[in-house]
Amino acid sequence: MFKKVFMQDDFLNKKECKALINFYKSQSLPEEFYGTYPLNLDENINKKLLNKINNFSINLNQAIIDWFQVVKWPASHPGKGLHFDTAYSHTILSSILYLNSDFKGGHTYFKDGTSFAPKTGRIIFFDGNYHYHGVSGVNNKDRYTLAAWYKKQ
Repeated sequence: MFKKVFMQDDFLNKKECKALINFYKSQSLPEEFYGTYPLNLDENINKKLLNKINNFSINLNQAIIDWFQVVKWPASHPGKGLHFDTAYSHTILSSILYLNSDFKGGHTYFKDGTSFAPKTGRIIFFDGNYHYHGVSGVNNKDRYTLAAWYKKQ
């Protein structure tokens, strides 16, 4: 069990983040999921990105990506209250990578009061089955993240 919450700024640069948002926008709008619009990604979409994340998560917790998605949170989204991830039983790690930060709100927060403000390129790793976490409401513009869930290497 990964009991820490780990944050890394500038994991991706602004150009890489914008490319993921543009890719998302070039696709058909995915089905709504609790007011968000998650687009599942195929590992062949961007092997360089997949390798970068996997190399980092292997060093962090001997984990590799099981599945990942770009998620659009509309500008009027009220947020998501404290919850555990409803991933798979073999999920050992979760991450949120902020692809933009030109909106208000959208902080990732934890039951203990810890809160991470969105910053383009910032990634947060944590065990979503262990850490009770939520997202504050989103205002002004849409929030885009790259959400990922990991399994043992």
